[in-house]
Parts: sequence; C-alpha cells; structure tokens
Amino acid sequence: MAPSPDLTDVERAIETVINQFHCYAVKGQKEYLTPNEMRELVVQKLPHLGKVGIECMGDPDEAKLEFGEYWDMMGDAAKGCRRK
Repeated sequence: MAPSPDLTDVERAIETVINQFHCYAVKGQKEYLTPNEMRELVVQKLPHLGKVGIECMGDPDEAKLEFGEYWDMMGDAAKGCRRK
C-alpha cells in the first residue's frame, strides 16, 4: 500500500510501521505475530535494528506479539536510533 501524499514524514513512518505489522500478521490471518514472524520482519525490513527484544518473547511456539507490544518494541528500537 502506497503512503498518502498528504501525510508528513512522521505520519508516513507511523503508517509504514502499522502496515508492516498487518502485512506480516495477515500471512497467518491473525492479529498477532509469532517470534519467527517478528524476526522475519526485522531481518527483511529493519536489519540495522538488530534483535529488537525478540529474545525475551518466550517460547516461539506459544508466544504471540499483539500490535500494542509490537508498537512498544518499535518505539524502543526507534529510541535507540540516532540521526547521523
């Protein structure tokens, strides 16, 4: 989905973060990501951010990362970024 041209850069960034969650969650037709799906998203879309706290999610077969948790993780990752 293409970002709206009327949005600010920050709004487009937020829209992208939301769209990526839904893109990966929709693969399994659910409203959460598994740790493996989160790893895939990070490796493909955010490789410079590293592990983004995935290791603390628990058992990969049972863990579910809902949108609020994903949003918090993206916020924490963004705090660690510095503009060069």
